[in-house]
Formats: sequence, C-alpha cells, structure tokens
Amino acid sequence: MIVFEQVTKRYRPDEAALAEVSFHVEQGELVLITGPSGAGKTTLLRLITREVVATGGRVVVDGVELGRLRPGRVQALRRRMGIVFQDFRLLPRYTVEENVALVLRALGWPPARRRERVARVLEWVGLAHKAEEWPPALSGGEQQRVAIARALAPEPRLLLADEPTGNLDAGRSREILELLRQAHARGTTVLLATHDEALIAAAGGRRLHLVDGRLVP
Repeated sequence: MIVFEQVTKRYRPDEAALAEVSFHVEQGELVLITGPSGAGKTTLLRLITREVVATGGRVVVDGVELGRLRPGRVQALRRRMGIVFQDFRLLPRYTVEENVALVLRALGWPPARRRERVARVLEWVGLAHKAEEWPPALSGGEQQRVAIARALAPEPRLLLADEPTGNLDAGRSREILELLRQAHARGTTVLLATHDEALIAAAGGRRLHLVDGRLVP
C-alpha cells in the first residue's frame, strides 16, 4: 500500500526533515507515526499526499511512484485518501452535512447516493442529529468527528490523521481514537501521526518512531 525506500526530504540544503527513511505499510494495517514535535511526522504524511516531493529515495502509494506523478494527477491521488488534520479545516459557512458532502460532490457522486452516504457516516461518528448545525456551534471534539466523517465519506482505502487529538482533552481523544479504530476494522489502512503517549498506549497497531527525521527502534 505504502512504500518508502531510503527517503530523504530537505527543505534547506543543510538540514534534513527526513533522512533515509524506509518502511512498508500493507493494505489494512493500523500504523502509528510517533516522535516528538519536529521529528518529521508531518513531513512524512505530506510526502504521502504529494504536498511535497522527496529530495531522494522513492515513495510509492497504492502502486503509484509519487516522484514520477504528473502534477495534473495529484488531485486524483488525494481523492483516494481520507485526510484528518489537527485543526479540523471545516468550512464555517457550510452545515455539518454540507461539509461532509463536499468531497463527494467533487467526485461526482449523484445526489441520492451522496445523501445516503453522508447520513451513514454521520451516524457512524454519532452526529446525525447535528447534520444541520454550523461548525462554529460545535465543540472541538464534535468538529473533529465531522472532519473524520468527511475523510471517510468517499470510502478511502487509506486514511491519514495528523495529530487528530492535539487540540482535545483526554476523553475526546479516546472518542477520536475509537473512530479511527472502527475505520481500520472496516478495512481502511490507517496512518496516525501523534506524540500523545496515552493515545499511543491505547491505540495498538504497529509503531514507526521518528527522532530528528530518522526511524529508530
């Protein structure tokens, strides 16, 4: 599903955000990307989404070598992924239902199928009763659950979550972790980047630990 072979990423010539990182992720795995702030976790995820390109080595996602991917094909690649950010990134002037439906509209899903899918994922995250609410009226935990519903709506094979509980208290963090584990149980490959030790202990799954841009045991 994901292959990194001796991947290095430099933003400046004298400093490597990632250095000679190699690993494989199989379809259906739950993998934790751990390490302190600045270790390279977000850079690793940005390489997978092709927001940045490796300085050296190979990144392969779902059979596509990203270093050779034409710019015009990047959006098509991202539409096969679900992405959850720490800061939610919901559109405040769209309802919860509309936020979740946006990606499906972009993918050309017909209205009836779109409505059915949005209703289903909002039910999964426990927010069916909030479908007509505006994001600013929701709690932080509720907004993150909407973001997860949006990421899961197009039935992605791969879900990436970058510090998804960073702005939440312990109780809300456990709720978000449980939603990610449920997505994994349905067959989605999940990569969760976090430095939250309590979350790491509760999550299970395989761990890839980064320190100063390098994978360490």
